[in-house]
This record gives sequence, structure tokens and C-alpha cells, in this order.
Amino acid sequence: MSRDFVCPRCLERFALSAWQNSAGQRVAPPPRPTAWRRFTDPFRVPESPADGGSMEQRAALGDARRLTAVCPNGHRLPPDYLERPTVVVGLVGLTGASKSTYLTVLLDLLYAGALAPLDISVEMDEESADRFEVNYRQPLMVDKRQLPLTPLLLEEGQSPEPLTVVFRRSSRGAPERSINVVFFDASGEQLYRKEDLGRFGKFLYVASGIIVVLPPGIFPGLASAADPGESSIGLARPTQMLVNLADLLRSARGLKKDAYLADVSASVILSKADKLLSHPDFPADALRDPDLSPAALPRLFEEVRANSGRLVDFLEANGGSNLLTALLGRLPDPTVHAVSATGSEPTGGRYPSIAPRGVLEPLLVLLARHRFIPREGLELEQALAEWPRG
Repeated sequence: MSRDFVCPRCLERFALSAWQNSAGQRVAPPPRPTAWRRFTDPFRVPESPADGGSMEQRAALGDARRLTAVCPNGHRLPPDYLERPTVVVGLVGLTGASKSTYLTVLLDLLYAGALAPLDISVEMDEESADRFEVNYRQPLMVDKRQLPLTPLLLEEGQSPEPLTVVFRRSSRGAPERSINVVFFDASGEQLYRKEDLGRFGKFLYVASGIIVVLPPGIFPGLASAADPGESSIGLARPTQMLVNLADLLRSARGLKKDAYLADVSASVILSKADKLLSHPDFPADALRDPDLSPAALPRLFEEVRANSGRLVDFLEANGGSNLLTALLGRLPDPTVHAVSATGSEPTGGRYPSIAPRGVLEPLLVLLARHRFIPREGLELEQALAEWPRG
């Protein structure tokens, strides 16, 4: 295969996959059908079962042998993973920003059919589904317990345990489209030192989508909305995190520091936004769950643009001018979103209820930027034309 792939477990690039059976033994890859064979398969007469069992028996035997593609490090790849384009999405933000909580609620909404109005369905590979259920969904969505902080990576090359989601979009009269989206949550304490990024944040070097999560309590004018200890963080570390992240994304692509990141999407989440509803200047209608339909997408993205500008003005007025300047100047045309993943504050480590708002918009922007859904209304072309090339 001529193009590079990214392993959804170790997040390392590779050009050629290996194959192994259910016993973990390396084997020769299965023969790849020719283009003519793939074209004529729908018209072929089913083979006779006389050559060793029924079609059902042979299918069961094939599943039991489980011949799978693996990356050079031996990680099994999900079925047909190499046949789909892949977007690696890093959730970044300092400790306590609610990255894991946002990701859990987002994936739970997707499984509940939140994107069905856009003819989009989702699925996970078996390993991701198991980890999501045990480590994320059961504690938060079922038991309503606060998720623990993302653990630090203690060894170089240690994986942040990404979750791989397959998005499928089918519309009447058109072939199905599908895309792999690999989400990973980076430990906040290892995001603002370059040496830590180089040792433990290597996964960010292959990211093609970034979701930055900022809690309101780090902004001086919003200290009343801070969680315990959050207001003491200040803006120096988040600003340095964004500067290092922008430099990292460019250096990984051999670009100058002011060059446009043409293949990277960026969204910024103002998390825990329900705590700001009582603030007199907060644009409360930006915290919303819009109606979804293919025809409504252009209007939705126009509103995303407008609300993003209003949120930037609000944060700048509350002491975030320097951080916002760094963010808007260094990341590729980011949109800013108000999000409340839970809609309530935990008491004694448990949430009284979970009522998310605004969770889907950052994902919709990401899917549009990577051309999985129409992107009319985002006006990315104008931003590209105005950015210096490197």
C-alpha cells in the first residue's frame, strides 16, 4: 500500500500491515480480489457447498480463525480499517477541564442515534467498545460518578488508549461513505512542556483534528465559576499549552511556525458552560442543541460562526485576550463552542442528573472540515486564502 496509515492503538504511522491468526501467529495476507472480481461478485452464482460444508459453516470457521491485519507493533486493526480514511482527534486541555467527561457523553449520544437525522450511524471496534463501557460509560452515564483524572503516561511509547469510532453515512441513491475517527484524551499535566510532549505526547504529532477544552474558571473575570483549585491555574499554562501544540503540529509536517495547517481541524470548547448562564454578559443562546437535518446544516454552521465570535468577545472581556489571540492566531481557523457535558455539578463525587447541551457541534465542525458531511457555511476557503503559506 502506497499511503501511510495510523494504528488506532499505538498511534504510530506505517505503510504496510502484517497479518496474524487467532493464535497470534504471523501469516501471509489473504489474496486481494481483483477489480474485475469485485465488480462481478454481485452477479456470480453462489458456489456449491460440496467442497467442505455449508456457507454458514465456512463463515463460522472464518470468524473463529480470525485472520486480522496488524500494525508493525502487533496491534490488531479493526475490520476493514485500512479501507477507510482515518482522522485522529486529540482532546487537549489541562487537568480537570472535563475532556474525558465530554468524550464519554459525546460517544453515548452518538450511540443513542444523535446523528441519525443526518443519515449517520456509528460503531466501535470490539476493544474500544469494551474499554468505553467499563472505563467511561458505566461509571459516568449509569452510576453517575465523576470520572477520575486522566492518568499520566509514565513510559515513552505508552498508549493513551484511544477509542476508534467508525462513522457511516448513507443517503438514498448514493453509495455509503465511511470514516475512522480515533479519539484520544491527552493527560493535561504533560501538555505544556515541550520535552513532555516529545516524550509522552507523540500521539499529537499524527493528529489531524484537535479539540481544545478550556474550563471557564481559568479566566480572571469568571473566577466565580471555578472548581476548587481551578482559579489558581491562571492563563500562563493554558497559553503555553496552545503555543506548544501549534508548534508541534507544524513541526510534524515540516512547516514554518506561521504556515497554515491545511489538513488539521480545530475546535475550542468552553466547558461547564451551564455555570455561566447567570452571568449577565454570557451569550446564553450559544449553549444549545440545534435541530439536525441535511438541509439545515448550512444554517447551523453560519450560527456556529456567529456564536463563536460572540464567545470570543465574551472571553476577551473576562481577561482572556492574550490566550484568545494565541489561539486564533496559531490554530487553523478554530471555532469556539459553549458546552455543558453534564448540565449539573457533582455532589460527593456523583451527579444528580446528566443533561448534556451543545455537545455535538464541535464534532459536526470536525466532520465537515474533513469532508464527511457538507461544509457549506463554515467559509473555510476565505480563511485559507488569508493565511500565509509556509
